[in-house]
Amino acid sequence: MRIGILGAGNMGRAHAEAYGNMPGVAIAAIVARHEAPARELAGQFGAAALTDPWKLLDDDSIDAVDVCYPSSVHREYVVAALERGKHVFCEAPIALNVEDANAMIEAARAHARIFVVALLMRFVADNAYIRDAVTSGELGEPLAVFTSRRTAPYWSDEQQTEQVCAEPVVELGHFDFDYLNWLLGVPTAVLGTGVTGATGVVEHAFVSLEFDHVRGLAEVSAIMPRSFPFTTSVRVVCEGGAIESTFRLADGPENTLTRYPEDGQAEVLDIPRHDPYEQECRYFVQCVRGEADPSLLSPEAACDALSVALAARDSLARGGERVLLT
Repeated sequence: MRIGILGAGNMGRAHAEAYGNMPGVAIAAIVARHEAPARELAGQFGAAALTDPWKLLDDDSIDAVDVCYPSSVHREYVVAALERGKHVFCEAPIALNVEDANAMIEAARAHARIFVVALLMRFVADNAYIRDAVTSGELGEPLAVFTSRRTAPYWSDEQQTEQVCAEPVVELGHFDFDYLNWLLGVPTAVLGTGVTGATGVVEHAFVSLEFDHVRGLAEVSAIMPRSFPFTTSVRVVCEGGAIESTFRLADGPENTLTRYPEDGQAEVLDIPRHDPYEQECRYFVQCVRGEADPSLLSPEAACDALSVALAARDSLARGGERVLLT
């Protein structure tokens, strides 16, 4: 299988390293805006270094494309790849509006190609463990959920000027909205409040989510000081106990998964962990080979997460008005 990668930034590099370790997968080409980063990354894998994405897309010898470009341009390149008969793995968020997301979904259907989206939280071992514990019923019915995702500003001046990054509740929040959708189903309504930063958008948001029988709160922040490590949390409170995970990226990754039974002592769980980036790339390859069901990272699920994020953004823009999801 020959794969091309659009983008040589952090995600392009992470995906290239994942594919580079897979038997039977060859990285054919890597595209970057500038020649130097393209050559630097492509040289590690014996791939062609390109600055023109259309040279990759028009190469009939390439079977699949991994799109690590900003979400604002996903539609153009994803649809073009699908129309040329290539399978596509696309970074998340899938798009910045539902119209673009639906256009990509329709292109995949029309051309009968595999199209999956990097809903990374589904491959985080702690998150998968929590979902299994909750959906199995061993903790009783879920009552309340909490997620938190906090980081320093992630946009450069160039990205802000070109508006290639979405505001935090979309760019970051969609990861946790997707996880909660996977855990509980799509919420019926959301409402949000937050702090507006120098960019003119809400940079620290609290989003309340209403599910059928569960209430949730998602904290999304990109206003933390540079000294604050990237940190995520998931907590689920159930009738028979609670379970919580925390991840911090300080000097290195730090994972803590704790189960709190109704009676007895809290238990810190030691579970097998893996690189979720490598796992999702491997899953894409397996889907193309017909060895895995592509529904786990379906573009429809990605579109659902985007819809929740956009509803939260609308609520923030309306001063905390409750927004229904249909």
